[in-house]
Amino acid sequence: MDREKLQEWKQTLLQDIEGLKAQLAPMETELKVKYEKLAAIDRLLNLEAHPLETISTPQNSSNVATKNKKRLADIAYDVLKDAGIPMYYKDLCAAIMKAGFEIRGQDPATNLIAHISIDPRFKRIKRGTYALKGWRMTRKRVTGQKSRRGGKQK
Repeated sequence: MDREKLQEWKQTLLQDIEGLKAQLAPMETELKVKYEKLAAIDRLLNLEAHPLETISTPQNSSNVATKNKKRLADIAYDVLKDAGIPMYYKDLCAAIMKAGFEIRGQDPATNLIAHISIDPRFKRIKRGTYALKGWRMTRKRVTGQKSRRGGKQK
């Protein structure tokens, strides 16, 4: 084979490669966009499976919130306001569930604390016990809560 023929083939192959690269570039861009959309859908599915700020209410409940979703802190506020006295977080959690609301998470009571501890409407008056910020705490108000010795306060 002569050198000129090889040079000609080389040039032809380089032109073919450049042509294929030109065809490949838009496809690579389209592929990248598709991967980004796929990642966005995965994030949405993950968010839907593990919502942070919302809890669902049963359809047949009288406590159906707007669009079936209400912030956990809002529900806790309503329950605590109706009770009129400070509540231990596990009792508050039980009262919320008794009212027909679901608190999601591995430990619903701990999830409740996470939501109400950052809400300015709540005040932690002692370990695990929460009240509404506007309440003036007197001995009379905490009547009926367990003392450290395990008995009832007078």
